[in-house]
Amino acid sequence: MIKSKPLFLKPKAPLWLAATGVLMLIAAPLKAAIIGQMPSFSEVLYITSEPCTAESGRIEPNWYFSYSVNALGTVTRSCYVRYNDQIWIKGPFGAESTFPMSYFTKPAGASKSEESSEVRQ
Repeated sequence: MIKSKPLFLKPKAPLWLAATGVLMLIAAPLKAAIIGQMPSFSEVLYITSEPCTAESGRIEPNWYFSYSVNALGTVTRSCYVRYNDQIWIKGPFGAESTFPMSYFTKPAGASKSEESSEVRQ
């Protein structure tokens, strides 16, 4: 009789790849210079100076990386564009939101070196 390994012990490549992708999404926001933050419902929304990339890897002109962190620590990636005094955010599933720039404040730990990297349009 040939004994096979139980299904839960067999290596799952897609699960490993998914876990790596989640770790990369969590680590990615830590590299971008945060230029503003805003409490929004049960989340905190951050806007950064890092250019946003499409799923194909192409850098989107005039769009920048933003993300939100909920109370459980889950990070959701999005992109935004600044138009006049408005921030237009496009979420991961196509949902769009608009907020006045005045709603965003500098993070308490922002250094003077980050001030020069602020997005100007």
